[in-house]
Amino acid sequence: MTTLAQRLAAVQGRVQRACDQAGRDPNTVQLIAVSKTRPAEELLEAAAAGQLHFGENYAQELRDKGAALDGQLPPGAVWHFIGHLQSNKVKYVVPRATLVHTVDSARLAAELGRRAAPGVPQGVLVQVNVGDETSKSGVNVAEALEVCAAVMAVPNVALRGLMTIPPAVERPEQAAQYFDALASLAAEGRARGLPLTELSMGMSHDFEEAIRRGATLVRVGTAIFGERVKPV
Repeated sequence: MTTLAQRLAAVQGRVQRACDQAGRDPNTVQLIAVSKTRPAEELLEAAAAGQLHFGENYAQELRDKGAALDGQLPPGAVWHFIGHLQSNKVKYVVPRATLVHTVDSARLAAELGRRAAPGVPQGVLVQVNVGDETSKSGVNVAEALEVCAAVMAVPNVALRGLMTIPPAVERPEQAAQYFDALASLAAEGRARGLPLTELSMGMSHDFEEAIRRGATLVRVGTAIFGERVKPV
């Protein structure tokens, strides 16, 4: 049975190889270890193996793990919030998350900016529903850049880029069209003067394809921590 450190090293190796295949500098891709439902002790284990970026899907879980690990994670450790966020739970996220990946309205961005420390803008990504799925959050492609412009205008918020969760596919290469769509949208936004430098896309089953299509942030959980712990 492999250890967490071994699984993390294997994922890091896969990131390196995907970057090599795409002719990219591995330093342009940040691996986020998604620790949803995993105990805080496993984050310490991952941190001891060199992982510093962690992603959480639930606001209260981010709050609780952040409190439990205060002073225990190494310098440079960073929290990302990658789940659907309701305005009434922003208070649990802003003190912890350096980057919120799932902003879908200027209204939500305004609440994040209101709760962020003065002069310390909250980093955000706009989530785009590239597959136009009713089961997923995010703005549709046609409205995405308009939403980005509105978010960019919100005080004390720093727009960094775009995020997506593509439709479920059998093979990673089938997700390429959705990753390409997000990359093209970001390029169009940059041409309009929007600061869309970050692309958060790719998870355990398809992150290599996402890297080949321009991802700068990949969100990997199962491949590092193992199967998710399900509530009894």
